[in-house]
Amino acid sequence: MSGMFEPKTDGASRRLARTQKEEQARRKSRIIVVSVVTALAILFAGALFINSKYIRRTFTALTIEGVNFTTVDFEYFYNMEYQDYRNLISQFQGMGGALPDEGRPFSSQIYNSQTGETWADFFESLTLRRMSRMVQYYNAAKAAGFTLPDERRAEIEYEMSGYRMDAERYGFPSLDSLLQRFFGNSINEQSLRKNLEFVFTAEAYGDHVRESFVYDRAQLDAKYASNKDDFDVFSFRMLFIDIEPVDIFNFETAEEYSEAMENQDKAAYEKALELAAQITDEDSFIEIAEQYDDIAYARAESTLRFAQGERLEDHYKNWMLNPSRTEGEVEVFETEQGSYIIYFIYRDDNDYYMTGMRQILVVREAVNPGDYADGEDDPEYLFAFDFAEAEAKERAEAVWDLFTAGGSTEDALLALMEEHSDDTTEGGFYENISKFTYQTYSKYAMKVVPEIEDWLFDSSRQIGDAELVYTEAYGYHLLFFTGYGERFNSFIADDRLRSDDFTAWNDSFPDIEAVRKWAYVLIQL
Repeated sequence: MSGMFEPKTDGASRRLARTQKEEQARRKSRIIVVSVVTALAILFAGALFINSKYIRRTFTALTIEGVNFTTVDFEYFYNMEYQDYRNLISQFQGMGGALPDEGRPFSSQIYNSQTGETWADFFESLTLRRMSRMVQYYNAAKAAGFTLPDERRAEIEYEMSGYRMDAERYGFPSLDSLLQRFFGNSINEQSLRKNLEFVFTAEAYGDHVRESFVYDRAQLDAKYASNKDDFDVFSFRMLFIDIEPVDIFNFETAEEYSEAMENQDKAAYEKALELAAQITDEDSFIEIAEQYDDIAYARAESTLRFAQGERLEDHYKNWMLNPSRTEGEVEVFETEQGSYIIYFIYRDDNDYYMTGMRQILVVREAVNPGDYADGEDDPEYLFAFDFAEAEAKERAEAVWDLFTAGGSTEDALLALMEEHSDDTTEGGFYENISKFTYQTYSKYAMKVVPEIEDWLFDSSRQIGDAELVYTEAYGYHLLFFTGYGERFNSFIADDRLRSDDFTAWNDSFPDIEAVRKWAYVLIQL
């Protein structure tokens, strides 16, 4: 029997065996828990590591022709591209253009419904294109031994100080917190400075290349002569005869509505012909325009236009460019929106010398009519305006007396500049001032108001002339004539030649691809 059965154990032995089994189970459980916790800790630490600011600032996300960019670098350029695009759209409100919802990821919003391209794709493409071109400029600068000029380094410091002032002004706890608000959560002062030095070097070298081109007088004359129709400035008066509105809901068919619109177009054209037949000179044009619309054409300047040939409207451009055109000619042009009456005054070939000046500016204290019950008609406003005007005049005349007592020289003006001038331009100095710049768009030269333009281009003007000139826009200007510059037509030709040659240099760079590295996955668009 003893071989068939286990021997019996006492109670203590049984308890010991059970305790040992329970301890083994607990030990096994602890091992499992520790393993799971360790695995989770490793995963968590990995996630923190991957998304840490250090990683985003340090590891390469993109390489473009040997230049490495981190995630922070890309996000800086991406945000700059977006801000530039948003500013561009805001400048042309009413002319189309849209923006994504800033409250949602751009990657979840469709930019092009036909291709499926998202807003993130769109801005990513723009960003990479700009970064690639800057890399090419930057590498070309390094190959040429070009270094960032001191004045451009000073601009970097000026920009950095501006960010510091903004951080303090708007209550940010630090400069980095402000930068992260605008350029991404991981940027800091060091990262920003590095990118600014890269951008400023690339842009400064581009400017250097553009300014390095040299042209002789024969090249400038030939360029202008071959583009006279684009470069010459035209002076004319224009009166627009609008079509009367047609209510589409008054018509049962599209044909009836179309016929009504055609009738209104015809009526506007006939009205334009009727008014044009009454024009005998410039004064009659001004009078007829005011009679037609005494709000839009209340002032004589309301119909006056100056424009370079390349900026003339297509419907009257060919007529205006005709070399046989003479002052006083009148023509009517019909368009779908209405009809134009054009009065030709003259064509200017820009063959004159630009001017330069210094000024002490005494600004009239601003008086806002909106602060008064009856606006500009309010007696209190008129009193406040006249008082500000009289005060500015008194200050300006006192400065003039000091200037003349000092000999009416340029040195005398400079000695008074810091204490008495409201002009923030260094030395109050302006050069390359051309005509027509106040009334029309010009990318070529300095802009001044008409009263100053008239003084500068007076045929009797000589170096050293000085005068106290009043302008409605600003107040009083103590002007000092510093002399003449180059011919304006040569200036225009030089600018266009330089632009053409710079464009050719820019286009000589081949298209390059950005190489994405593993850290690129950290970018969230």
